[in-house]
Amino acid sequence: MGYIKKLKATFMRKRVDDDLLGIPVESAEHAYRLFKDMENEAKEKLVCLHLTENYEIISFEVVAIGTEKYLLAEPQEIIRSAALIRAKRIVLLHNHPPGSPEPSASDIKAATELKRVAEAMKIVLQDMIIIGDGGYTSLASRGHI
Repeated sequence: MGYIKKLKATFMRKRVDDDLLGIPVESAEHAYRLFKDMENEAKEKLVCLHLTENYEIISFEVVAIGTEKYLLAEPQEIIRSAALIRAKRIVLLHNHPPGSPEPSASDIKAATELKRVAEAMKIVLQDMIIIGDGGYTSLASRGHI
């Protein structure tokens, strides 16, 4: 029985602080400010921010934690929670621990694949934001999404 409780806790969506729920996340800058602390992480992390059609925060989920240089996450794993809670939009936030917020070729490829999977589920991939030393890069603003 303890195992089932642990599974439930693991797969419950994580809520954002109540005072942030009513503030629409319409820009990469806003999303970056919410998760700016990811630039201090020692390992790569991927967070999925779940939004309503009007850009209001529903919840967020830490989808994957990798190593200092690598992260593995399948598109269906990323989309699963968003689909279950009926999010209409998602923003992905991914960090590059030891360096530049410049997207890698694999970041761009992953975002393109995820956009395709999300669209099939009627979810809009609003942006993928790479967080690095002292800044961020928005893949949407660069035309990759």
